Amino acid sequence: MLILQVATGKHLREITADDVVAFAAVARKPIRRGLADALEILKRLGIVPPDLPPLRQLAKPPRPDAAAMVARNKIEPPAVAEMFTRYLRSRAPGVDYPTLQAMSTELLRNFWMEIRSRNPEQADLRVAPEVADWWKTESVGRLKNRYRTLFAVRAMYLDIAVWATHDAYWASWSTASIVSQIDTAGHQKHRRRVIAAHHQRVRKIAPSVPKLLAAIDTDLEHQESLLRAATTTPLGERFEWAGRAYLRETGAGPGVSMTAVPILDLATDTRILQARIAERAFWSWAIVHVMHETGMRQEEVSELTATALFTYEASTGEKMLLLQVVPSKSDRERVLLVSPELAHVLARLGQRARGDEHQVPLVIRYDSLEREFSPPLPFLFQWKDGDVRRVFSPAAFKNFVAYAVQVAGLDTPETRLTAHDFRRLFATDALRSGLPVHILAKVMGHLNLSTTQGYAAVFDEDVARHFRQFVDRRRASRPAEDYRDPSATELEEFHAHFSKRKVELGSCSRGYGTPCIHEHACIRCPMLRPDPAQRQRLESILANLHERLAEAKRMGWLGEVDGIEISIRAAEEKLGQMSQIVRLTLERRRPEGENPTP
Repeated sequence: MLILQVATGKHLREITADDVVAFAAVARKPIRRGLADALEILKRLGIVPPDLPPLRQLAKPPRPDAAAMVARNKIEPPAVAEMFTRYLRSRAPGVDYPTLQAMSTELLRNFWMEIRSRNPEQADLRVAPEVADWWKTESVGRLKNRYRTLFAVRAMYLDIAVWATHDAYWASWSTASIVSQIDTAGHQKHRRRVIAAHHQRVRKIAPSVPKLLAAIDTDLEHQESLLRAATTTPLGERFEWAGRAYLRETGAGPGVSMTAVPILDLATDTRILQARIAERAFWSWAIVHVMHETGMRQEEVSELTATALFTYEASTGEKMLLLQVVPSKSDRERVLLVSPELAHVLARLGQRARGDEHQVPLVIRYDSLEREFSPPLPFLFQWKDGDVRRVFSPAAFKNFVAYAVQVAGLDTPETRLTAHDFRRLFATDALRSGLPVHILAKVMGHLNLSTTQGYAAVFDEDVARHFRQFVDRRRASRPAEDYRDPSATELEEFHAHFSKRKVELGSCSRGYGTPCIHEHACIRCPMLRPDPAQRQRLESILANLHERLAEAKRMGWLGEVDGIEISIRAAEEKLGQMSQIVRLTLERRRPEGENPTP
């Protein structure tokens, strides 16, 4: 507080929040931490308004908007900078902030600045063909994900072309896109390769998950039991736990509080801050179990609050414990059914966050992706930094998962898990257990099924098993008499049907159990499959039919004429089928390179 008075030259009662923020902007990190505590003291003394947010929130600069993104990249000329600013502002309402940032990177840094480096005189979007070819092959070709840049640039050209139809400003910028569909044609192939690599990774790490869960359960029990033994031991005395001798130290050392419970492992002469290790083991255990049970994204887990749990009573009277997941990447709110294992983890989280208080304290969380501060909420993943409570950062989540992997002995490139791996493992396990993919899409918060299918790695044995289950379900839905054992008479009749398929002019393809609709007038029947070897016999029948037709007309047997004409047309059709069969057979047998007979 004295340093603050010296820096501002004001009496303690004259210091304002702006003075604290201004001094924090130029002070070193240790002093800034003290300034945060000083601001809290000023609130309690009534010198500054008590409802002011913490110093961290006051000192944080506002997140860059579209104009700031363009200015940060020093886009030239000014007209182009104004165009990019307008474009990003137009797209901002339809996307989240991280997407807008990625869009600005692709358009400003990976596109326009590269074009200007090749052609410093470029002042519009009408890029010369040779410059466009250089950009697509040399500049974009070295990027890790070239298709993301190509799609962003193509989308901008197409957006401007559409907007130009109703806004005169965009008409001057509208031109043909330098990125065509041909340039992005390999995207699906690239995406399939990426998904295949993810699936192969899931198949490798899936067998290690039970080992990981068992290891963190054992480690948490071990560390908390050792902490209890240490805290019940007087300072300076020895104690034994699990066959090892320890010493409860009397001093914590410089920069370390006694709340860390320092102990000395006498076998290895190693100093251990047991309270910190036990706390790290707990948070690792909680994070891994929550991700494994829910498949939630990392930022969604960090946003869990004590109010997310609620009880729902179904129409049957059954009460279910549900977990509300706040909208994250897709802005799609969803509700998950809480399993007994997850309920146990959430209960311990609430107890740890609550501490000695009656309810979970309210904390302000900083979203590093959206670059915004949340309102005060009872977040479950919070910790106490001195007198200030904070929510764990994404880096902390990464470290906790890495600790769990290390404890389980899985710290190898083949078995090392990340926070997002648990989401893929959850999706794969859910589909393997029979959960329909459209239900899984709702559980995971996906907007379309293709995204969900990309997360789930299906094993070969699962395909066969699920197909067998599908066949069994279909058979179970049919009448039982369809699957009864046939009698000897029925079997004899069945075999007799196929033995009688051979007829004079070919074979009959009539299905078993169906009547002969033409009463054995095979020449008229579409079920007759003519045999080319019987062509002469059919020609003789056709000649006889023509003679009978002439006689019927001469004698005036008009009733016979119609029937004979039908038989003649059917016989001519069968002759055509025979000719086609013979021609196809000859073409298949013709030696390679021999010309067909004209």
